Amino acid sequence: MMNFRKIAAASKGALILRYFTENTPEPIHDAPVDAAGRQLEDGDRMTSYYTGRDSRATWRPDMPALVARTIGIDPRLMPRDQEMSRLFEGRRADNGEAWSQHKRKLSGFDIVFSPDKSVSLAAEFAPTPAETALIWNGVDRAVDRAMRYLAQEVGWARKGAGGEDGADPGAVGWISFRHHTARPTLQVQDGPNGETYLFEAPVAGDPHIHIHNFLMNLVVTAEGRVGSLDTRALTDAKVKEFGAYFQAVLADELRRLGVKVGYDANKQAVVIERIPEHAKTAFSKRDRQILHKAKAFADSQGLAWEDLSAEKKLDIMEEASAEGRLGKMKADEKRIWREQAQALGWQHSSVLKDVEYEALSDGTRFDRAYRFAAARLVEEFETAAVIDHDKLGMYAARGLIGVGIAGGPRDIKHVVELIEERGIQMKGEHVALIVGMTDSKVRVTNTVQVRIEEKLANLARASPRDKSAALSTKAIKAAIARCGYTFTHEQRAAIHVLAEGGALTMLTGVAGAGKTTLLEPLVAAWKADRRFGVNGREVIGAAMAWRQADALQDAGIERTFALSNLLAQVESGEVRPTRNTVLVLDEASQIGPRSLLKLLELQTRSGMTIKMLGDREQAQAIEAGDSIEILRRVLPPEALPELLTTMRQTTRRGREVAGLFRDGEAGQALTMKRADGHAMMVGGDRDQVVARIADLYIARRDILMASGAKRGVTVSAPTNDDVADISRAIRERLKARGEIAEAETLHQAIDQRGQVYDLALAVGDRVRLFRRTWGTVDGRGQQVGNNGDVVEVLRQSAETLRIRTKNGDVAEIEWRRLRDQKTSR
Repeated sequence: MMNFRKIAAASKGALILRYFTENTPEPIHDAPVDAAGRQLEDGDRMTSYYTGRDSRATWRPDMPALVARTIGIDPRLMPRDQEMSRLFEGRRADNGEAWSQHKRKLSGFDIVFSPDKSVSLAAEFAPTPAETALIWNGVDRAVDRAMRYLAQEVGWARKGAGGEDGADPGAVGWISFRHHTARPTLQVQDGPNGETYLFEAPVAGDPHIHIHNFLMNLVVTAEGRVGSLDTRALTDAKVKEFGAYFQAVLADELRRLGVKVGYDANKQAVVIERIPEHAKTAFSKRDRQILHKAKAFADSQGLAWEDLSAEKKLDIMEEASAEGRLGKMKADEKRIWREQAQALGWQHSSVLKDVEYEALSDGTRFDRAYRFAAARLVEEFETAAVIDHDKLGMYAARGLIGVGIAGGPRDIKHVVELIEERGIQMKGEHVALIVGMTDSKVRVTNTVQVRIEEKLANLARASPRDKSAALSTKAIKAAIARCGYTFTHEQRAAIHVLAEGGALTMLTGVAGAGKTTLLEPLVAAWKADRRFGVNGREVIGAAMAWRQADALQDAGIERTFALSNLLAQVESGEVRPTRNTVLVLDEASQIGPRSLLKLLELQTRSGMTIKMLGDREQAQAIEAGDSIEILRRVLPPEALPELLTTMRQTTRRGREVAGLFRDGEAGQALTMKRADGHAMMVGGDRDQVVARIADLYIARRDILMASGAKRGVTVSAPTNDDVADISRAIRERLKARGEIAEAETLHQAIDQRGQVYDLALAVGDRVRLFRRTWGTVDGRGQQVGNNGDVVEVLRQSAETLRIRTKNGDVAEIEWRRLRDQKTSR
């Protein structure tokens, strides 16, 4: 795999150095040199290098002379600490001056390549040092070729503003650091108001080969012009392509050694098949409590952790580690690993010469790689109408992992050409790919998607002309008067357009504009309309999820469905829409073209009316395509009412800020919110930031509860791990206040990604349901919650969980109804 991080030129180079070198000191004495001025090394370092035990730095093996002169190094000599510290700050290694007159925000990128865990274990537990060296050599060769491929793509010095005058190819350089162990990564702040840096904890880790490459942010052209890397090539798909290229080259290297290899479970990496899964799992653990232990050690020394510099914090961690305060020590890790293997009953033997591989012709290789890539593209087009062209290269490279990549990047290009030429098979139908430019990017769609969207557009174009089921102005005015709400002029206009419009009308509006509220008089007017039935119109509500659909009941719609359930019941005949039916679709942005096409085809057969509400800027459809954009292109303006004023923000400034966020001006919006005291920028390590978020949550929650408000506070974070850490911090505070009981029960759980963990539950905990859930209320069986509902734990027994639902009901749920069917967790 490959990942990368940006390195700011304003960083402290000495701290970056400690991270890359794993705090390994440089040699006290310089090594001797040969007649050509090349530095010689003793046997110890050579042995360490070839067995993956050397984390000191090496220059790019063939560092271009143009780059070496620009950055002030002699590539024949090993890198020194002061030289690298300066380079990390975007300065020359020899005199500390800037690389060029152009000031850089970034000094470079940390490009990291790592093989599957099986490769690391095969190297670490190899029966001989020679075998370890062979495997490490294969990894080194794969990294070197991958870095060269990456350099070809980003090594362009752009001319003019944003490259408007083109770009010239140039030379680039990097420094490599070989790491053999995965240790917990810590975020450490440099003093109370300083920057935050990443470091690996100085404790025993797990075997994990990974090579860091500091790719310097400069390109030197043949004419001597110094520019910055063209990082436009570092798209998500292209980064994954570089990672797949590394894996494909590594697979070739392992096959050359006779190692039996295959794909990992995700078909993204090469694995050594002799290494068992239980061994890989056992050697893939991390201790997330290292930072807590280091802070406790500092406190025992009378030191305030938050006030310390990053250098001092690292020194304290080294001292605490040497005393065994942080857990198992680095010096013991090889012994610990062998004890773990013995406890597992795993005895490893050589992986060399396990198998002889047949030589495949280029035609066979390319055909198999094409078929691999085509199958993955079919999966892509199930959820995306248009994809970046770079994804073709990504899947082509992954396909070549299994068959060889002797031709290097040219092989990827050849497979991409086959994909474009042959197309793909979707549900037994041959589908051609269509390549074009959108927003200055090369993108790809397919003929099936185009056909679906064209058919959808044609049906949608005809529906608004049918106004035979529209309500009268008099009827809707009377309904508005009866409902008791005071609507804005904008909302009243939207109500009239929905009521008096054709068979298909779509109301779009900003979040908080009151789209759902204005349904109430409409539903009442439809139910009072007896032109097509003596009991008035049949009003049905639907949305992608049950929770969203059931929210429509607040507007008076009794029959609500998740969209998939509605379509299934229509197909089975349980639901039979007629001309008397009004279907209200909420959260329309989440409904993909395929599903909407089925509804419009149903409308054509039944004559029902469809009214849609949505906001394109909110959650998008999982299914491929953008239904709202298609309808915007074909529906007349009178069928597309809009609400542009939010009602949730009660002040003019609040509405202005909300508008800036919607328009993509997040920087200006955040500046305004910080000035108003509604947003804050928090620095520090992970624990410090999580603690500030948890404290803010508690403070805002207390204010809401004291005011009698029924609404709660939500927390959003980038990753599931972030959410889990914040939740734990909030829970700790609530337990300390007695709002959550001390006694708790651990339950084996599994999340939607398949990750297993232990879930602690206690009385007072609030947890989320992840599917429509059946239980009993007052002894009667009924649905007690939907996916996304947050419920409160009231009691646990061996058979049931008692909860308070979002509606305030007390319900009993059998544990079996909450368990995953496959794992019983």
